[in-house]
Amino acid sequence: MSPRQPKDFRRWVRVRLWVLGGVFVAVCALLAGRAVDLQIFERQFLTQKAQREIVREVEIAPQRGIIYDRNQVELALSLETDSVYARPVAVKDPRHEGLRLAKALGTDAKPVIRRLTGKRHFVWLERRVDPEQAHAVKALELSSVGLVKEPRRFYPYTDLACHLLGFAGLDAKGLEGLEREYDKVLRGKGHTVTRARDALGRTFLLTGGGSGRMAQGRDLILTIDKSLQYRVEKILASAVKRWKAAGGQAVILSPVTGEILAMASLPAFNPNVYQDYPRDTYRNRCVTDPYEPGSTFKLFMAAAALDSGRITMDQRFDCEQGSWQMGGRTIHDTHPYDKLNLGEIVKFSSNIGAAKVAIDLGPKRLYTTLKAFGFGQPTGVDLPGESRGILRPVLGLKPLELANIAFGQGVAITPLQLAAAVGAIANGGVLMKPYVVKAVVDGSGTLVSETQPQAVRRVLGAAEARLLGEMMQMVTEPGGTGAGIKVPPFKVAGKTGTAQKVKPEGGYSQSEYMSSFVGYLPADDPQAVILVVIDTPHGRHYGGTVAGPAWVAMAQAALKTLGVHRAPLSPPLLKAQAPATPPVRPASAPEAAQSVAKGLVPDLTGLTLRQVLALAGSRRLAVTATGWGRVSGQTPAPGTPLKQGQGLQIRLTPPSRGGA
Repeated sequence: MSPRQPKDFRRWVRVRLWVLGGVFVAVCALLAGRAVDLQIFERQFLTQKAQREIVREVEIAPQRGIIYDRNQVELALSLETDSVYARPVAVKDPRHEGLRLAKALGTDAKPVIRRLTGKRHFVWLERRVDPEQAHAVKALELSSVGLVKEPRRFYPYTDLACHLLGFAGLDAKGLEGLEREYDKVLRGKGHTVTRARDALGRTFLLTGGGSGRMAQGRDLILTIDKSLQYRVEKILASAVKRWKAAGGQAVILSPVTGEILAMASLPAFNPNVYQDYPRDTYRNRCVTDPYEPGSTFKLFMAAAALDSGRITMDQRFDCEQGSWQMGGRTIHDTHPYDKLNLGEIVKFSSNIGAAKVAIDLGPKRLYTTLKAFGFGQPTGVDLPGESRGILRPVLGLKPLELANIAFGQGVAITPLQLAAAVGAIANGGVLMKPYVVKAVVDGSGTLVSETQPQAVRRVLGAAEARLLGEMMQMVTEPGGTGAGIKVPPFKVAGKTGTAQKVKPEGGYSQSEYMSSFVGYLPADDPQAVILVVIDTPHGRHYGGTVAGPAWVAMAQAALKTLGVHRAPLSPPLLKAQAPATPPVRPASAPEAAQSVAKGLVPDLTGLTLRQVLALAGSRRLAVTATGWGRVSGQTPAPGTPLKQGQGLQIRLTPPSRGGA
C-alpha cells in the first residue's frame, strides 16, 4: 500500500459522509416541508376529507305532537323507532352484505345491493323498521351499517277518523287532514345527529345527545268524541253495505257551539299504511265534495219565505195534483197534492209547492237568504281542502231555474255546509262557525290556545227559526216523508232529501241518487245536529227509507254520549284545567321498565296505550290491546317471570267524562 492511499481513503470517506448527510438533511427538509404543508396549508382540506370518511351528520325528523279526542284519548302519536343506514364507501362486498341485510329486513335484495354499491358516504336502507328487524340488523355486526332513532307516526285505531286526522309522511310533514292543517303546530324541531367511527369501526355520538331525542311539537285536543266517532263510522258502514252504496258521509255537530262531535266519510283508509290506498280515498268528502242536496234544500226556501214576511202560514199554494208544466218542463211530486201551506210543503216535500213559493219570493230574496246561511262560501272550518260549493247569483235567472234551486237542483253544497246551516235553525237563527280543534297544549299540558265558539251572523229571527223547527217536526209526524224517524222520548226535527245525481254528460240520472236525512234533537232543546248522506244506494232511494235508520242509530249514540237527559253539552276538560283521565300512579312507567329489566312482567295499570307501546318496542314485547283509554287489566299478571318475546294482553277502559 502506498503512503497516499490512507489519505485518499479518508478523503473518500469524508465525501461519502457529506453526501449521505446532505441526502439525509434534504430528506428531513422535504419531510418537514411536507409536514408544514399538511399541518398548515392543507389542514382544512384534510380535516374535511377525514370528516367525510369517518363522520356523518344525520338529519333526524322532528317528533310531532299528539292528537287527542275531547276526552284526551290518543288518536295520533309518535313512537321512537329505528332507521337503518349504510356507508357504501366502507362496504367491501355489496352483494354479500346486501343479501344478508335484505334477509334481516325482510325485503327484496336488489334495491339493497344497489344502494350499497358505489362510493357514497351515506344512504338510507330502511326507515322506521320494527324492533325485530332492528334486532336482526344489529346481529349482523356490519361495520358499514348503523341504526339511528327516528319518530314514527302511529294511529292506534287504524282507520278511525282517518279523514279528519289525515297522515304525515316519512319526513314528519303533515300531508292530509289535521296533520296538514296544523302541521306547523304539531311539527317539532328536527335536529342533526353527528356520528363518527373509530379505527375499529365502532360508532359513537359526537353531538345530539345520547338518545337522539328531539323537542316534540304541540298537542291538539279535538272536539270529536272517540267513542261517538267509532259508533258513527260503524253505523254509516252498515248503511252503505245494506244499500250496496258507493259511499256515504255523516256529520254530528253542536248547534250551540259549532263543535264537530263526529265526522265520517266512506270509503276510508288506514293512515298507518296510507300508501296502500288510492289517493281519492284520502279526501274528506264532508268538506271537499259538493253535491246537489235535493229536498233538504226546501228548508232554506221556507226560511226565505218566513224571513220575507210576505208569506203566511195560512197562505196555500196549488200543487197541481202532482204535475205542473213550467217553461217547457214538467215538475213532479211523488204524490198528488191539492193545495198546501208552507208547513205542509215542507212536511210532504212538494217540489211544485217549493217552486211556487220561490217564484213568489223572487230571486233576490231567495239568494240573500241562501248566502246568509253560508251556501256558496266556505264555512271556515279548520280542515284543509274545503269547497265553497256552487251557488250561482240568481239575479236574472229564469223562473224554471229559480224553481229548481228551491228544491235543491242547480246548486251544490258540502255536507258540512248543510249541517252548519241546519245548526243555525236549531240555534234560534244564529249561524255558528264549525271547528274541530278545541285547544292546543304543549308537552307539559300547559294551555297554549283555545278555540272559542264563534257566531258568524244571525240568519233568521228567533221566532221564524222556532216556526221553521216546528215545520221540521211535522216531517217526522204521520204522513211526513220522515214519519218513521223516531227517537223516543225525544222529539225530532228534520228533513229528508232524495236528489237525482247529475250525469257526466249532462242531465239527471233516473237510477242514481243521493239519499239523505238531516235534523236535530231534542227538538225543544237542540243538542246535536246530525246529517247522513248515502251515495248511490241500490234497491230504494228515498232519504227517509235509506238514510233515516242510520240517522236514528247515530242520534241514539249521540244522546248517550252527550248525556242530554242530564245537562247540555259541556266543553272538554283540558290538561291545563283538570285531568280528564284517572290519575296515574307516580313513576308508573319507570317502575314498569324496572320490572322488565328484572325479568318480570310489569304492572301496566294506569298507563296509556302509547306508554305501553313504547315499553314494548324497547323490550321486544308483543302487545294485544282491547278497548280504549288507560290500562285497567292485563295478562299475564304483574310479577310473573318474563320470557323473551313475551306476549302481553291489556284491557283499556275510557276515562270518566265528568258529567259531559
